[in-house]
Amino acid sequence: MLAFATRRALSGLLLIASLTFLTFLVFNTIPTKPACLVVACGPHTSTSDAEIKAADHRLGIDRPVIVQYGKFVWHLVRHGDLGTSWTQPGEVRTQILTALPVTASLVAGGMILMFMLALGLGCFSALRPRSLPDRGLLALTVVGLAVHPFVLGIGLRKLFANHLGAPSSGYCSLRASYGCSGLASWTSHLAVPWLVFALLFLPLYMRLIRARLLEALHEPWIATARAKGASEPRVVLGHALRNAIGPVLPLIAIDAGTAITAAIYIETVFGLRGLGNLAVQAFSGQAGGYDLPLTVGLVTTVGVFVVALNLASDLAGAWLDPRLRMQHTLRQAISKRLVANPRARIALAATVVVLATTGAFLLGQLRGTNRDGARQAIKTLTPNLIDSFPLPGGASDDKIHTRVSKLEVSATGWRVYASITNASNEPLLIFQPNVSFGIVYPHEGMSLVVSPTAADRAAGIRRYTVLAARSFDPAIPRMLLPHQTWSGSFGSSDAVPKHKAIYVGYGAFFPGSPGGAPISGSYLTARTIVIR
Repeated sequence: MLAFATRRALSGLLLIASLTFLTFLVFNTIPTKPACLVVACGPHTSTSDAEIKAADHRLGIDRPVIVQYGKFVWHLVRHGDLGTSWTQPGEVRTQILTALPVTASLVAGGMILMFMLALGLGCFSALRPRSLPDRGLLALTVVGLAVHPFVLGIGLRKLFANHLGAPSSGYCSLRASYGCSGLASWTSHLAVPWLVFALLFLPLYMRLIRARLLEALHEPWIATARAKGASEPRVVLGHALRNAIGPVLPLIAIDAGTAITAAIYIETVFGLRGLGNLAVQAFSGQAGGYDLPLTVGLVTTVGVFVVALNLASDLAGAWLDPRLRMQHTLRQAISKRLVANPRARIALAATVVVLATTGAFLLGQLRGTNRDGARQAIKTLTPNLIDSFPLPGGASDDKIHTRVSKLEVSATGWRVYASITNASNEPLLIFQPNVSFGIVYPHEGMSLVVSPTAADRAAGIRRYTVLAARSFDPAIPRMLLPHQTWSGSFGSSDAVPKHKAIYVGYGAFFPGSPGGAPISGSYLTARTIVIR
């Protein structure tokens, strides 16, 4: 049994290493700008490209994935450090240790309640197959599987809070503190969340226990036990249930370890600040990127719990079911025979060499991909687009002069170098929309406007695609004074399509007087640019 536990623990460590590495790999393929989490990005900001690159370097995301992951593993193994969060103040380890008791209390209590209910209802249903109560319970499980967690949580919260006076939100620790009296407050605040958690998993496990118990009750050794005069409770509890429950324990361990998905719903409804709440903050991406250190910390924590609970469930299953212990003994015997066989040793050595060679090749490819991405040249175009837009109702000399001197395009975005001159005697307000909402033409602000091709129009696609600018250097002034010129650059991380006509958009301008109507719907360059 010790050798079995050691093998399972080592395979669990390999699983955690794979999960964390895949987290780094996936993060580096998501088209986001994590630098926007630490520096200001978007309209009316003065953040330059150099500042964004400096922020990327400070976060460490400008390095290859292997280097990022190696640094994470080194700090974790040597110091137990999970890094510093990009979106929350403080270390990731401190935040997880603060939130872990909340989620652990929720999951442990909910799983115990669920298991007790599933065990009782599953046995009741299995002992009365195809009866009216059995069919009624099966129908309720179908309804339970279809109910959304938010609907269930909000409904039970209103029921217990409004009619039974139960606490509707918040968490009290086991230690007595202000407003909390210890164990009683801890139980009362978690009673309804426990019930919601249990009901989310109850339909599946009740049906599973019922099916396993029905299968066990038809085994020959059950008939033998009854023939020997064993009482029905002893047959069910001592023989059938003990063998039927063995395969259920690993599933409970897996669901308990990955219950952070259910915790997200429950903690949101009941205002609990646990790991689910941290996951929402890490994965929201509202500030322009995802919190990699917090995400990896959550993946590591959940992975450790999954491995530990699976190991515990395997040991418990082997203790409950002697057949599992026999399988482990048989596997050990087969392993010894394979090792003793010379041909088997050669085959194992060849397999190790092939796996090592494949891993080295993939590692080289990964490094080459990162280097190619880092060295990818920026395509520069110098269209020199000069336009003059007359102001309706103004003098003949009242115009807005614009010029596009350069356009840079790469796989990570685009940037336009331009100037805008107010050649009138009136101040002009520059309109820039909120890029957090959908931007459509002709309310695009400073942007690239992609015209539909002839093939698009033939297919019924006539809408212009807007690539709204999110960074400006220097910042766009709120008002452009008479005969004042703004000169700088604007861009975003959106991919620019090739072989399509692209306009440079400047948006709309308003008179400087309060309440003035827009002078024009939208200003676009007269000529287009095509990226080859």
